[in-house]
Amino acid sequence: MKVMAWQAEQEGTLYALIDGVLGRELVPGFYQLGGLDAFPLFAGTTFGEQAQQGPWLLPSPPQAFIDAYPQLAGFYLLSSAPGETVRHHWQSLIEAVREGEAVWFRYSDKRIFQPMLKAMSQDELDALLGPCHGLMLDGETWQRSERASFTPQQGPWFPIRPHHLATLYDENRHAYILRRRLWQTMTAMMERHSNPAASILPVLQQANRDALDEEIRDGVVAGALTLQAGLPLTRIQTPLMLSDAELAQVSNWLHKHDALTGVH
Repeated sequence: MKVMAWQAEQEGTLYALIDGVLGRELVPGFYQLGGLDAFPLFAGTTFGEQAQQGPWLLPSPPQAFIDAYPQLAGFYLLSSAPGETVRHHWQSLIEAVREGEAVWFRYSDKRIFQPMLKAMSQDELDALLGPCHGLMLDGETWQRSERASFTPQQGPWFPIRPHHLATLYDENRHAYILRRRLWQTMTAMMERHSNPAASILPVLQQANRDALDEEIRDGVVAGALTLQAGLPLTRIQTPLMLSDAELAQVSNWLHKHDALTGVH
């Protein structure tokens, strides 16, 4: 669906919410094509020093802007609420809550945000959209339900749940992150191992097939490398902050899959 056709079907002001890094040319282009009052959402927050690189809210983007950037590094919103209300709502989402901790919510990066939107329930979408009744990203639209009410909140308040992130998981990326983490936390073991990069992915793939919890999954990878390097398994407990019970689970899994790890 085209942006202007989508807007014509509903009431409210159109906004573009864009990523300041992935779309560096968008704010200058917005002003050059007749836009006014672009607002950096990091401004006035703890991320204020990075305001230029954060998300920006662009009110009433001109048709010339929409036509000039058909593959927008961000998304469009519709709202009948005052502009300040819309701005404060999306500022309250800069940080979200994941596993009880505040984390940066990169909603302006559509590579992350679009899969998360598709995984949300209607109640979660209603909360996320807040004062906005519609969102369009790459031609796909999401609507707030008519029954939804909006109460302004101070961030971080929006919960990021495991099902929101499930489609973002990438084994190769996870293997790379694990390798970097182990080089930082278990440098001596990694230096002693003949080829840690080649050993990590097969173990991680089997751990995922066995649906291990995150701590145990990382533990069996680190444990396999440690044993392959000729070191005792207990060397992984402190760097990975494993309990005795978790270390025992790692040990049992490694014993079960000794043919894969090459450790007997």
